[in-house]
Amino acid sequence: MWAAAIAFSVLTGDGAVAQTKATGVRPNRTLLPEAQEILRKAIGRAKWSEEQKFEGKFVRRRHEITEQYDSKGKVKKREDKIYGVVPIDGVPYSRLLQKDGRQPSEKEIREEQENEKRFRERLAKQRSQVASGKKKREDDEVRFNEELVARYQWEVTGQEEVNGRVAYVLGFQPRSGDLPVKRTLDRLLNRLAGRLWVDAEDFEIARVDLHLAENISAWGGLLASVKKFVLRFEQSKVDQTAWLPSYIDGYLDGRILIRTMRVKVWQRNSDFRPAAMATVQPASGKP
Repeated sequence: MWAAAIAFSVLTGDGAVAQTKATGVRPNRTLLPEAQEILRKAIGRAKWSEEQKFEGKFVRRRHEITEQYDSKGKVKKREDKIYGVVPIDGVPYSRLLQKDGRQPSEKEIREEQENEKRFRERLAKQRSQVASGKKKREDDEVRFNEELVARYQWEVTGQEEVNGRVAYVLGFQPRSGDLPVKRTLDRLLNRLAGRLWVDAEDFEIARVDLHLAENISAWGGLLASVKKFVLRFEQSKVDQTAWLPSYIDGYLDGRILIRTMRVKVWQRNSDFRPAAMATVQPASGKP
């Protein structure tokens, strides 16, 4: 889950605020579980879900809108795309179905076919490196585990409904003191704050709202800097056991070397179907 959410920041959108329906009565916090108990169960569930490899067992339809802004806040580029997401060797891959309301051109289809070819080659190379020990699988991934949770201070703030299901709401902020920095991504993780919604029945993460508690920079700002980063991420239950990413809405304002990035991304996944029951088409086909 966190891997999908944080991946947006590495691309790398002020996120549109989705409504959260309150349960109607302010909860008695003395009757709610402790934060550490909720997190312990959520971590256990996250590990189990990862072992099930649900991401590679479903096809889905992804609608994605990306907007780039100039220094005055005006949209200078906008792309509206619809993808068919299919598993390739158990890893989700997005195939372009529509762009800005039209079918892909012949040139775009050829580009998509080349992209898929490179994806397969990179996947094979990465797996070979992991198998040979040259690369650890976790080097470029973010997992919801004990190490990640330990970076923050947590507080249970109540219960709310997310997509019709009751969830515990936890607020979090970075712990004070020196936090581990083993990867470039850790500089971002160590400065995130926000709220987390954990499903009260399955203990899956139903929603997370993230923002930067303070600006971040690398090499004193010469290499990169991020002024603003906000993200809303949601998961939905798609069958009796599987939860998958269903919504992302985020904004990034930063700079990498001399490239300034002011990007907003909106993404919704729908029409989840077991891959075993779907016909997988080549690039530009329907999932």
